[in-house]
Amino acid sequence: MTGFVVLNNRRGVHGLAGTTLPAIDAWCTRHFGRDALQFSQALTTRFNAGFLALRTVSAERLLVRASLYQAGVRVATVALRFDPPQRRAHVSWLVVTPTGRGGATSRHVLQNLLLIERDCGITRLTLQAGLSHGGYVWAVHGFLPTPDTAWPVIAARLTAKFAAVAPTFTPAQAAAVDGLLRSTDRRALRAIAALAMPVGGTTLGKHLLMGESWPGELDLSDEASALIYMRRIGLIP
Repeated sequence: MTGFVVLNNRRGVHGLAGTTLPAIDAWCTRHFGRDALQFSQALTTRFNAGFLALRTVSAERLLVRASLYQAGVRVATVALRFDPPQRRAHVSWLVVTPTGRGGATSRHVLQNLLLIERDCGITRLTLQAGLSHGGYVWAVHGFLPTPDTAWPVIAARLTAKFAAVAPTFTPAQAAAVDGLLRSTDRRALRAIAALAMPVGGTTLGKHLLMGESWPGELDLSDEASALIYMRRIGLIP
């Protein structure tokens, strides 16, 4: 069973429904330190309104699906799974609608999520980077392939893509990219995403990673990873 929370943050109006709300409240109080309404308000901060469906799948795990609105128009949908005993949260999807693109929508969602994760003691984010932009977007946010054995598979696909455009680069540039693609260190993915040489009206990093799909993780207990992520979502300059 699922509990529902409706919020109009501009007017300070809210509604809650569902027979499982006591279980959801208990989860939020135990792991977040506040009730389900306050949890929902934290996730929708800086948005005019939100509609959330919440479900506990055990005493420890909470599933959340949220639609977020600005000026009466939906700008994003996000689905999440929180597992505090494992110190882990999984992003099932984060979709920004055409109306919400080009602004701060995704940054605000990820900022709100980070604050909830902090209060729940979560240090690891996981997701499946995919759709049209995810393979590139999550790499520049600091996510890395998981497990480590996923990286050689991704690198092989990127090597094939690069072979098609390599003749357009200088030998030194091509050698540098080849070095990254041959690296056994999965952190090479971040360097590939940052490749700014122009190709086909975009950057090489985007050209290689757009349309890719890979299982990713972000370790927030790792200082370098946390800094990349927090800079990208606008929490630090």
